[in-house]
Amino acid sequence: MRILLCGANGFIGRHISAALSALGHEVIHGVRQTQSTASITELSVDFDQDTDVKLWQARLQSLKIDLVVNAVGILSETKSQRFHTIHQQTPIALFEAADQLAIKGIIHVSALGPDDAASHPNSLSKTIQLTPYLQSKREADAFLSTLSCPHLIVRPSLIVGDDGTSSQFFRVMSSLPVIGLPGKGEQQLQPVHIDDICLAIGNWIMQAEQTDTLPRHTLLRAVGPEQMSYRAMLEHYRNAMELGKALWIPIPQRCMRLAASIATYLPQKVFTPDTLIMLEQGNIADASEFAATLHRAPTSAENWFAGTPPQQLASAAISMWENYLFRWVLALLWLTSGFIPLFFYPHESSYALLAPFGLHGEVAAITLMGASCIDILLGIATLFYPSKRLWAAQIGLVIVYSALISFFLPEFLFHPFAPVLKDTK
Repeated sequence: MRILLCGANGFIGRHISAALSALGHEVIHGVRQTQSTASITELSVDFDQDTDVKLWQARLQSLKIDLVVNAVGILSETKSQRFHTIHQQTPIALFEAADQLAIKGIIHVSALGPDDAASHPNSLSKTIQLTPYLQSKREADAFLSTLSCPHLIVRPSLIVGDDGTSSQFFRVMSSLPVIGLPGKGEQQLQPVHIDDICLAIGNWIMQAEQTDTLPRHTLLRAVGPEQMSYRAMLEHYRNAMELGKALWIPIPQRCMRLAASIATYLPQKVFTPDTLIMLEQGNIADASEFAATLHRAPTSAENWFAGTPPQQLASAAISMWENYLFRWVLALLWLTSGFIPLFFYPHESSYALLAPFGLHGEVAAITLMGASCIDILLGIATLFYPSKRLWAAQIGLVIVYSALISFFLPEFLFHPFAPVLKDTK
């Protein structure tokens, strides 16, 4: 079948594309930025703007699409990317267009939430307020459930996979020598492997090919075979990397909420106030229907990373938090080198060091303030805007500083504490 896969460049989309291509389907990638060198057919789509049903009808007709898979999603909002548009308006326009053209089927990758817990045999029925992320997902789910076109709504729990953003985040967390737990780490989860999700989707599409009596509405809660605590999940990740014992530290939820609010200003999207709320609410469901769709039991935690050497998993995880640590140390170095001359070191002594450069009076004061501000800005940029250009600029500045000091203040070259030599290191 000719399948339009929206969100093909994302973690879930990449795996779905590979699985469907392996089954012999012709997959057209719906992506925001197409690549002229791509070996597969691509369609430029923008879920921030493509809310017109007629636009989607024209696309589906021109490409002769038999089936649509929507795997587009964002975990947190930005000024340009909103849940209401990306999770609700645009998918609804796509689903309505597909329904009007009477294609063979629609698959929508949604998300598991606390409202799914009632299907779990060990859960207690209760009403829980959904986060904006989940609420936007449910609006699209509800609309799709009203259509006559056969459709599959997949609601995965936390997804495990070597290249998954959240999975990488949890591997990093579990590789730390000291691991902080939200509360006691008793939040209930049921992680599912990405390969199981792809297999379930492939099986449903195979059924759609072979029969004209496919159920109109199928809701599939994609979960692992067993319920586990957040701490137990991290222990599984740690065991997969064959790391030794760690020190587990409970962190009060009030502190976790404050940390999540601060983390929204960092270059990451996994740890936010909403994702913390969803963790607190739990993420479990009955696995029997999912197992029936797979025609086998879902992948157990012991087999999450089967085939991947533990040393490879460990080195990748440790290098990530080491890079963060080194970046914070580097940022601290630049910040202190800017703040100390401005607020702590006597200005008269600084002006004396600038005198051999021919800088005196107001010019020396401006130079001191300017150099300090540059160092502070470089420290801030190191924290929030790391890039190769930034590293090059820092290296270049250190070389310039070292060269000027060596020429105008040669006594520092032979200083017993070797400040110039240490600076160039």
